[in-house]
Amino acid sequence: MTVKPCLCTSLREAALALTELYDRALVPSGLKITMFRLLRRLQNAGPSTISEFAPIVNLDRSTLGRNLKVLERDGLVTLACGKDERSKVIHLTKKAEEAIEIATPYWEKTQQQINEILDEETQKRLNQLTEFNKDFKDKLK
Repeated sequence: MTVKPCLCTSLREAALALTELYDRALVPSGLKITMFRLLRRLQNAGPSTISEFAPIVNLDRSTLGRNLKVLERDGLVTLACGKDERSKVIHLTKKAEEAIEIATPYWEKTQQQINEILDEETQKRLNQLTEFNKDFKDKLK
């Protein structure tokens, strides 16, 4: 009997390999790719509450909150009181802006290297996974 590869395992292993590649590339900036991703999205979105930002980065509030505590501890974001005591507004710090500026050329170079390895169809399908993820989560509700 032939056992088909598990798609989840294959995607997770590919994601781990890519994460390691990006993390190594971003060392001069002091950021990991997971941090860079959140900081760049926040840079694009502007100051946001955790509830507003969670769907932008496709994370639940509690996971995002844990990630933000690390960024806050490292001086990359500040969490200020929002319109009421329960809401927190996330702001980038100057240190984050500088780290993003340092990291961006390394990220771009890594992107280019990966794009040279992957054919256009594979790149397109990988980029479509973001939409698939949103659709899939909606279907599970």
